[in-house]
Amino acid sequence: MVVSSTNPHNKEIAIRRRIASIFNKREDDFPSLREYNDYLEEVEDMTFNLIEGIDVSDIEAKIAKYQEENAEQIMINRARKAEELAAAMAASKGQPAQTDDDSVSIRLLFL
Repeated sequence: MVVSSTNPHNKEIAIRRRIASIFNKREDDFPSLREYNDYLEEVEDMTFNLIEGIDVSDIEAKIAKYQEENAEQIMINRARKAEELAAAMAASKGQPAQTDDDSVSIRLLFL
């Protein structure tokens, strides 16, 4: 994906959002803190290189491979994030969180 923008901050934000939506594992997805930190470091290295235009084609290939191999886990993590966001929004309004599967599916369309 090529992000064209005259504002470097907009470019960085777009890249970071995209990468975060794909590489969306959490600490509890890893057997150790060390492995989680290694994962975060690798993701940040890829993000930095994309922002700076370094090895873009290699990184894009790596991202595509990761997406293909981890598609189910990526969607599960997106759903989990959507559920947590819905619960937080409901809590801030003093309402019980909606747990209907259809509402999660609808929210996923907007991620």
